[in-house]
Amino acid sequence: MLVPGPLPTSTPAATPPGVLASGAPYYSAPSAPAFSQAPGQPFPAPGYPSYVPPPPRGLATATIVLTGAYTLAGILTAAATPMIVENTKAALANPEDFTFDAASTGLQLLSSLVAIASFVFLALWITRIRQNLTAIGSKPGGPPAVEWWGWFVPLANFVLPALGMRAVTRRTVGIGVLLGWWLPFCASFVVSAISATRQFAAVDFATGELVNPSALDSMVPLTASSAALVLVSWLFLVMIIRRTTSRHLSA
Repeated sequence: MLVPGPLPTSTPAATPPGVLASGAPYYSAPSAPAFSQAPGQPFPAPGYPSYVPPPPRGLATATIVLTGAYTLAGILTAAATPMIVENTKAALANPEDFTFDAASTGLQLLSSLVAIASFVFLALWITRIRQNLTAIGSKPGGPPAVEWWGWFVPLANFVLPALGMRAVTRRTVGIGVLLGWWLPFCASFVVSAISATRQFAAVDFATGELVNPSALDSMVPLTASSAALVLVSWLFLVMIIRRTTSRHLSA
């Protein structure tokens, strides 16, 4: 009796790459690109969130406080002008009894220091707003850095600083608000200059005698008018700074 042995087994040969099991060659079609792309057109760049700089709220507050201190110094000077005028009259009438007025001199020095600090911080604020607008792709235009040098150009300084402010605020405040700040500010300088000239009209410099006391008296209303104009200008400036600081990145 024959006993059938195990059936023979064979291990199929490995199929070489690129060949089907039947021996026919095959190819793999290239996959379609993830983006539709015209010939010669680059793939779109991946999107990243754009950087939005923070609004300069601290700098805005410091600018408002310092310009407010400048305004207050002008009001105090106007309040002290009647006393200053009387002391000047007495000194010119009796030069031998002249005494140094430390209070008025100290007030003038303090006003000058506050004015310089106000100018620096206002220029810093305008510069920061300009930088923020540039960072979000909205170039403000206008004369570059005019907030720093525009104040020192004779006669043109009645226009250049306003152009610099308009360049960075045109998206947030109207032209009426801008003029409400700038026109009273310029008028206060004109009135102050007129007030200063009254001192020269009151004295005969050949003899040093007081020849026109009424010229000194006119300094009182002129100084008060200048202080009132600065106050109006500052109120509009506060409006400009607050609105622009909070809205310039989204307007």
